[in-house]
Amino acid sequence: MAIRGARGVWRVGTGMWCLLAVAAGAAVWTTEPGGNAIHGLDILYARDNVTSALHPVAYAYVTHFAGLVELTLVLAITAGVRGPRARFVGGSVAVLVAAVLVLLSVRTLADTSPYADPSRASHDRLAAACLIALAVATLCAAVALMCRGFALYDRFVIVFLAGMGILHLVSMHLLAAVLDPRMPLTVWAWVPGLCDLLAAGCTAVLVTGTTTARQDATQPLPA
Repeated sequence: MAIRGARGVWRVGTGMWCLLAVAAGAAVWTTEPGGNAIHGLDILYARDNVTSALHPVAYAYVTHFAGLVELTLVLAITAGVRGPRARFVGGSVAVLVAAVLVLLSVRTLADTSPYADPSRASHDRLAAACLIALAVATLCAAVALMCRGFALYDRFVIVFLAGMGILHLVSMHLLAAVLDPRMPLTVWAWVPGLCDLLAAGCTAVLVTGTTTARQDATQPLPA
């Protein structure tokens, strides 16, 4: 009972940190010289205010931040599921996440103008390729979960959360390095990355507790 209660606390912690990451997107991250505030969920518009070329990785992440931060929240709550129904629900959610990633990729390619700058078109294709790769990995993890590959799926979610946290912090650093000096990033711009890393930590503890409880439940009773 104590282990189950602790698992509930860590699960709530994972959801809370991911929800805070989404909420941070509603805050102002920077302000254009003309006074127009750019919120986190609209941070892709900051690409038009750089003094030099934005790194392809940062370009891809900034372009799709709004979708990625929400998908991270949805995927995070599926970690640690074990029951027959729960694993199929969790797997279905992961499949849905993979499908949305594919749609984002297709939309990225469709929105690329044939008259766009060659470097930007190249960045868009790279972003689409990264989204497809992430979708394939998510789909494989979903299949593993449905086939009782709990440990593999849990590790995927932890890596996904930690990876998103690191990617966010790196992307914001790269963006800040080339952003108009008159447009400094606010502290809110860094919050989602920190929240995702904390969520990864909570998920790791949650998964460890779930595994321990499962092992205890399968141990034979003393004679």
